[in-house]
Amino acid sequence: MDSVSTLFWGTSLARGSSIIVIKDKQGNIFGGYASHPWEKHSEFYGDMRSFLFTLHPKLSLYRCSGKNTNIQWCAANYVSESLPNGIGFGGQIHHFGLFLAASFDKGHSRPSVTFNSPALSSTSDFEPDTIECWAVLVDTDADSQNGAEKVKGTILERFKEDRQMLNMVGIANASN
Repeated sequence: MDSVSTLFWGTSLARGSSIIVIKDKQGNIFGGYASHPWEKHSEFYGDMRSFLFTLHPKLSLYRCSGKNTNIQWCAANYVSESLPNGIGFGGQIHHFGLFLAASFDKGHSRPSVTFNSPALSSTSDFEPDTIECWAVLVDTDADSQNGAEKVKGTILERFKEDRQMLNMVGIANASN
């Protein structure tokens, strides 16, 4: 199973948000929080809860700017040069704020208007040394039809996993 297929399989079980952390060969540590599950698309998707970050050599957080809706990119097994195979955050096709090739052996990070972010790595093209992905598990009610989740509670209660992730990076109460 190739790398992106493993990611699809693992995060599809969670059906929720995830965080990807990358350490490149130069020792830079950076990543992104995806508020939507990683699913194959031929266009951008996602929402304003997603963000990019750097952890080393400097701790920085880059929230969605609202300047465009190019939040998450997830495409695999396309044979077209115009559709890059891999996962990405922000920017535009072939010029992402953060992109990992489907094989996870290379990536790039460019300045992104989507997140008002600079390149996250010390070089715009990078080789990952370590990649980790954590998925937030969503509890579904076995009695609901077709596995659909029941909508219950306040919006703060329904998105508590997202709020916990945002709290970890210090922005959970940014709108208060």
